[in-house]
Parts: sequence; structure tokens; C-alpha cells
Amino acid sequence: MKRIITRDLGAGLLLLCGLLAFVPNLSGYFLSDDFVLLSWTRAGSPAEVAAFFDPSTPWFYRPGVKVVYWLGQSVFGLHAAPFHLFSLLLHGANGYLVYKLVARNAPGRMGWVMGLAAGLLFLLNPHHAETVSWIAAVGDLLGSFCILSSLSLFLRFRENPRFPYLLGSLILFTIGLFTRETVVVLPALLFLALLTLGRHAPWANKATAHGNPTILRDILYASIYLLPLLAYFAVQSVGMGGTALSRGGLQFRQLNLDSIALGVMDYVHGLVPGGSTIAALPLDSLRVVVWVELAFVALIALALWRMKWRVMLFGAGWLMITPLLFVFFNAPTDRYFYLPSIGYASIAAALIAGIVQAAVRWQIPLAPVKLTAAMLAVALLLPQGLSLAAKERAWHIAGAASGGVFHDMREGVPIPAIHAHFYFVDLPPFLDGVPTFQNALPQALHLVYGDPTLTASSTTCEELGSAELPEPAYFFRFKGNGAEQFASVGECRK
Repeated sequence: MKRIITRDLGAGLLLLCGLLAFVPNLSGYFLSDDFVLLSWTRAGSPAEVAAFFDPSTPWFYRPGVKVVYWLGQSVFGLHAAPFHLFSLLLHGANGYLVYKLVARNAPGRMGWVMGLAAGLLFLLNPHHAETVSWIAAVGDLLGSFCILSSLSLFLRFRENPRFPYLLGSLILFTIGLFTRETVVVLPALLFLALLTLGRHAPWANKATAHGNPTILRDILYASIYLLPLLAYFAVQSVGMGGTALSRGGLQFRQLNLDSIALGVMDYVHGLVPGGSTIAALPLDSLRVVVWVELAFVALIALALWRMKWRVMLFGAGWLMITPLLFVFFNAPTDRYFYLPSIGYASIAAALIAGIVQAAVRWQIPLAPVKLTAAMLAVALLLPQGLSLAAKERAWHIAGAASGGVFHDMREGVPIPAIHAHFYFVDLPPFLDGVPTFQNALPQALHLVYGDPTLTASSTTCEELGSAELPEPAYFFRFKGNGAEQFASVGECRK
């Protein structure tokens, strides 16, 4: 027991070091959709907070995200650092849960190594720069936390059937559903875990001491999770007139088999090293290649099943199942890779540890094999870390620019006149691919000054010179990491 605790503490410290890559963004300000969400969640009474749970909302049905924004600004005002810290801690918690999930289910003495590798590969995935650094993506972090913690408690219940484990798992699943639509995948992941993980998997111990088929009991318990899922869809149906699957993040498009296969493999290509080369093929070629890839995946899965490499098989199933949540309603974007990347991290970690386990089984000298495994781990982690650092820098620059603009605006106009209009010249909607202001300027002004009569426009000098401008008006131009005020349209280009 002490050895397990020591290893968990060591893994936690190493994962904590991995979080340092995201620390610079703690000084970043709110961006784009953040201002909209902050504006929507400025609740002053319990009735307004309760309205977050109204399923008739035109936005995604994510009351949990609204509660986070409401609590954050209620306690910390318009200081973004606590919001960023919350996202960072959630990401770290998810990395640790990935570590525990893999380590507890890995065979032999390599469980700690396999779990740590999975945790680090997940934690430092470059796609996660958007999810961790953009506060508006906190729903992805919360949803993944609920999936991982609920799954972990269910697996504990499977090994030690104590009711609090099952109850806690169901509660976390229910909370997750009202935070991010992707949590609906949990029942499928539970059944995947039943087939692949633990000593009660179909190939392991098929019966309990009383002679009852364990797998049937497990399936019965896993089926209980369909009850909160049906309740969730029922709530959504109330809000959308009986069309629970046609709103927000569950807005399904009609797709054929080719489109579904291509959509799933888009995520695989985006996560697996070298996948970008295949993804760059012409679409007509991809329509053929994707079926070859899927056939290859099926053969690999069959081989893993026969060899009882359960963690790798579980990771492969996770990687193929979770993209199905996204392919029906949107093209891949970085934050959508957050959940599928857990599958990739599990596969890669199992491969690293499996090299050493195979050497032990076949009595191959361990020293060169361990060196090979270590080099493979570095070869996978180093490019990820470098790519993550580059993406984090872009988010840091965008956050600094957003904070600088509103700081300079407050300095230039401490108390604006009512019904004033603010003009921002050459304000970039994106900086190096990172959303900065877009359509959120009016909401940002209302928040900063507490005056709903203010209006704002992002414009150019040419547009200013040809338009009839209302009075009073304030003029700013984007400059460096802030905004420079000027007095009139005639001074726009000076």
C-alpha cells in the first residue's frame, strides 16, 4: 500500500511539472465568447441562477458552464486569473485520472510506468492549448472530468461492490450531462471497460464464487446509467418541443457511411504521429484509404483481444468511439480532440510499456529494451511539448492583447457618457488563429463599465471616414498589446 501511495505521489508531482507548460497563460485576459458568457451569467438573484437550468435556452444546454461563470465573477469580478487557474487544475486532475485509469488496469509491474506515460501524453497534447487556455472551453474540461471520475468509481464498484461507489459514479455522470453534451458517451465507455479491463473481463474470470456470471451482473449495473441519460434527453425535449437531439452540441447532421468513417479517422489522423500525411491526401483517395485503415484497425483489435492487451484495446476502442460525438455536427477543432486524445494516450503508453513486458516474457536483455522504450517515450513527448509551447505562446499573446486593450480603454475613458459609442480601429478578431474579440465588444463594454447603454464597433479608418457617426463617440486603434486613443476621425491614420 505504501508503495502505491509513493508511486501515486511521484506520478502526481511529474504531472504537476507537465502543467508548467500552461502557466504563462494564467496572466491572460478573457477572450471572445468569454465576454458573452460573462454577460449572460451576471445573475443577481436565486431566480436568475435557476434560469440557467431552463432547457428553453437558445444556447447549448450547459447550465454547469453558466454556474462556473456566475460563481467566478461573483467571487472574483472581472479578474480572469482565477478562471484560468480553475481550468488548469481541472486539466491536471484529468491527467491524473488518466494515469490512475491506465495504471490500475495495466498488468504486471509496469502499470505505474504505463499510467505515467499515458498521463503525460494526454496532459501535453498540443490540441489542449485551446481547451485549457480558453475559459469558454471549461465545459470540455468539466465533462471529461465527470467521465473519467465516474468511470473510475464504476470500476472500483466492479471490484468492490459498495453502493457509495455506484452512487457517486451516477451523480458525477448526471452532473457531467448538464455541463457538456459529450458526456452522453459514458455508457458506451462503461460497456467498453466491461469488455476489456480488469480481472472480470470476459477472458479473465467468468463467474463469481457463487457461480453467477459476473459479466451479466456488470452489464445490469452499467445499464442503470441509461436512466439519467434518458432523463437528460427528456429535459432537452421539453425545451425544444420534443426534439432533444436537434439542439446545441447534439445537433446531428445526416451523414452517409463514408462521411462517418472519414470523420472518425480525421480525429485519428490528428492524434497519431504521421497521421497528417494521410489526412493531406485528396478526398477521393481518402474515401478508399479510410476503409483500408478501418479494416487494419479491426485486425489489430482482434489481435489485441487474443493477446489480452486490454489497456491498448481499451484505448483503441475509446479512440474510435468518442469522435462519433463530434462528426455529426461539426468539423474537428482543437478542443474536440480533448476527449479522444485519452484513447491515443492509452494506446501509446501501452505500447511503450509493452516493449519492456515483451522483453521480460521472451527473456531478452532488459537494458537495451528499456533504453528503446525510453527513447520512444521521448520521441512521442518531445514533439508534442514543442508544438504545445508554440500554441500556448499564441494564446498568451492573444490574452495579453485583450487585457491590454481594455486596460488602455479604461485609462483613456474612466467614466464614459451614457449612450456613447466606442470605435476600435483595426482590432483583430483573431491573433495567430486565436479568437480575441470577434462579436463580443458590446458585451465586454457593458461588463467593464456596468453600463448597458454603451455600444461598440470594430472598424477601419476607411469605414469611419465614410460613415455618419453618432455622438458622443470615443476612438481607439489597436496598437501592440493595447489600444491607443485618438480624438477624431481625421486623426485615424496619424
